[in-house]
Amino acid sequence: MKIKVYLAIILIIINTKDKNKVRLVLNDEAQKIILNTKGFMKDLSEELLEFLEYVETSTDYAAKHSKGKLVSSIHKRVQEVKNDISMEVHILKKCEAQSRSYMTLLERDREKIEEGRDEERKLIIIKQYNKGISIEYIAEINEFDVEYVKEVVKNNTSKSNN
Repeated sequence: MKIKVYLAIILIIINTKDKNKVRLVLNDEAQKIILNTKGFMKDLSEELLEFLEYVETSTDYAAKHSKGKLVSSIHKRVQEVKNDISMEVHILKKCEAQSRSYMTLLERDREKIEEGRDEERKLIIIKQYNKGISIEYIAEINEFDVEYVKEVVKNNTSKSNN
């Protein structure tokens, strides 16, 4: 059986009376091991404690002074990945792709927000015009260009007349 280990930061608020009964149900049928580097349990194996120390510090010192093979093999692989330029390029490309995707979503959101604001401006103009306020006064009180107000009124009154 393969177990995927996820290093995660999880905030759990615990009632102090029931701290030994804490369960986290994720309902995705995957087995997860949640490791807390700030825990107090000392009944763990020395190799696991060394691993937690390495996760906490990720230093050459922690790797060098570990007695087990787990930390040194992980540290060796981490160093290989750090020193592998193709891996760095791969990671940078992934980050760049995610950044582009995020920026595309951000741009779309900004466009939609601006479209909403534009619709709101048009609604304000039409409401004021329908109340009998002059185009010039609508432009003045809302700080809109007179030509913009005329265009909005023209486009929206012709729709309602059809």
